[in-house]
Amino acid sequence: MIATRRQPGRGLSRPNSDAPTLGGVNPPSAATTILKELRSDFERIVADTIAQVEACPAKRDPTFEGYQPLLAAVRSATSLEGALLKRAIALVVGKNPELSLIHLERPLPVHQAAKVLFLRDDWARASMIRRDAEAIARDHYRPDLLVVDRAQQHALLLDIKRTVASYSPSAIVTLRSRMMASALVVREVLEHKYDAPSVSRASIAIIDATGDSRSEAEGILGLSDLDWLLHIDGAGRAIMHLRELYGAKIRAILQEHCEVIVEPQREGRTGEKPQSGFEEETKSTPENEEQDEKLNPQAVDQVGDKEGKFDDIGGYSDESAGTHAATSSHSPAFAVGVAARRTR
Repeated sequence: MIATRRQPGRGLSRPNSDAPTLGGVNPPSAATTILKELRSDFERIVADTIAQVEACPAKRDPTFEGYQPLLAAVRSATSLEGALLKRAIALVVGKNPELSLIHLERPLPVHQAAKVLFLRDDWARASMIRRDAEAIARDHYRPDLLVVDRAQQHALLLDIKRTVASYSPSAIVTLRSRMMASALVVREVLEHKYDAPSVSRASIAIIDATGDSRSEAEGILGLSDLDWLLHIDGAGRAIMHLRELYGAKIRAILQEHCEVIVEPQREGRTGEKPQSGFEEETKSTPENEEQDEKLNPQAVDQVGDKEGKFDDIGGYSDESAGTHAATSSHSPAFAVGVAARRTR
């Protein structure tokens, strides 16, 4: 069986999280070229997403009373970012003439037997599972993007996450097993139902847009890995630039909500507080103080002692404190695994 292989001495390393962004330095020429070609498209899909964020209604929430518009903007912005990244990466895929983006009419079947074996990391037995796409399956999986490389005869199933850290480890393991199991039938589906190039190998990759959970062995990759996944220099930086554009507009929306919410509260705290009727009635006068002193001189002395103690301590203060590489199938001409770096 043919397995995905990593070129000796060419293992992937964790992306440099301290690397400057496009806003700080001039990007490489390849990234600059992609950005110039896709700038108008990026601006369009960002504008579409921003319009959806602004249209999201603020629902009543007793816990966040008064902050519902801000909460609605945050929630919608995070939930829509994954779809934004999917659209952007699809645009980048189009910049490589050897890649074909397959739009599945129906999700891929996931054979339960294969899914269970993949959950147990039993790759050898899982690869022996029958890959009949017409067999009845209770579970199905639709990748965010299905990319076929005609030159490599390679099908790549991509699942794009805004951040993998928001999912439990068990949820990621389950997702990866479903992806691997569905990859067992992808060749047959493409051959029988789509006018797609021949495929002899399939890989899966979970894209973590933040890159914080990157693990090649588990099939979790970052945006910077898009360059070698798609064979497009500058692909990762182009998507990072898109996120910066989207983030700047989202922060502007949040700032506007904050000003609307916080400014009236700030004016209420700094404005002069009107006296209540009770305070006006009990307000001390020189005549009242003199009368009180004559009636109870001992009580006045005690108050003076307490005021002396208060002065000694300075008074009150206003300040407060993969998963391993996998192979599959009866045929030695087909292999399934997590995406790994390969030379052309």
